[in-house]
Amino acid sequence: MEPAGAVLSSPQPTERDWPRMDPPNVLWFFGAFTLEFAVYDLIEAMPDDQSGLWILVAALGFCVGFGSAAAILLRRGWWVPGGLAAALAVGVFPAVAVAFLKLIDVWPGDPFFRPFDDFSGWTFGVGLVTALVGLLAWWLTRFSFVLAVAIGAILASAQLLTPCFDESPSGGERAAMALVIGAVLFVVGVFVDTFGRRREAFWFEVLGLFSVAAGLVFLAVEPGGNPERGWIPMLIGGVVLVVAAGPIRRASWAVYGVLGVYATVVHYLVRELDERRWPSALLLVALALLIFVAGMAQHRYGRTVAQRFVRRPPPEVTP
Repeated sequence: MEPAGAVLSSPQPTERDWPRMDPPNVLWFFGAFTLEFAVYDLIEAMPDDQSGLWILVAALGFCVGFGSAAAILLRRGWWVPGGLAAALAVGVFPAVAVAFLKLIDVWPGDPFFRPFDDFSGWTFGVGLVTALVGLLAWWLTRFSFVLAVAIGAILASAQLLTPCFDESPSGGERAAMALVIGAVLFVVGVFVDTFGRRREAFWFEVLGLFSVAAGLVFLAVEPGGNPERGWIPMLIGGVVLVVAAGPIRRASWAVYGVLGVYATVVHYLVRELDERRWPSALLLVALALLIFVAGMAQHRYGRTVAQRFVRRPPPEVTP
């Protein structure tokens, strides 16, 4: 039975062909990405006369066209192409919104206006509404990749909101915003994951961790700042993710965790042992072996450890 709200799904009960790494999916996704870039390139090349009316018409036409293609493809059982068409429609929506706001002359027109340095309710509103449109498109299609577009809009909106707290925010303030919104998205992903919605949780967790990682990397390399603000949390978070990834079987957590741990250890080794190269190289060999053995241990014992935290129903008592 299809979930409530999935009105664009095929009326016939068919098995959904989930995205995977094979030639058709590579072509579908690559074609979708390049098509989105080409559409924006075409919209940018259009003459900006009549207050941008033709730009609005073109952007709206692409948005409606992609949405219609998504409905047709999904009803005919083309699950991945139909979902990608829905994602394209969401991706074009900001162009529609900006063109409309320019047409009614409320979009910031100052040539020196920088949306990430000067707060504007209109720019923030476009990002927020794009995220809502993405969530609506996911509700209608239940194609989880659409959530990636919506979450991307949320991350951009958070950065557009940063100047609201401090005019021309510094890099540290932007990093703090990335850490906060990333942590919130990751927690939402974990919450969604507990209800068995693993594909939907994936994008919240992956993009949330990406935002957190970006914030920590900036704090670690910020000129004139205290690098310990980035490296120490990166090490702690990486260890936690690596340890937790095995029992709950989440490869995305393991990727971010092992990168965080390895980058931090290499940073301190290079800083402390740069003048004596062979001890540094020897410790890197030991670290690589430790990570390799940790993978073997998680494969052998991870599921057993996880089962200890799963509450089993009491055995039935037979008369």
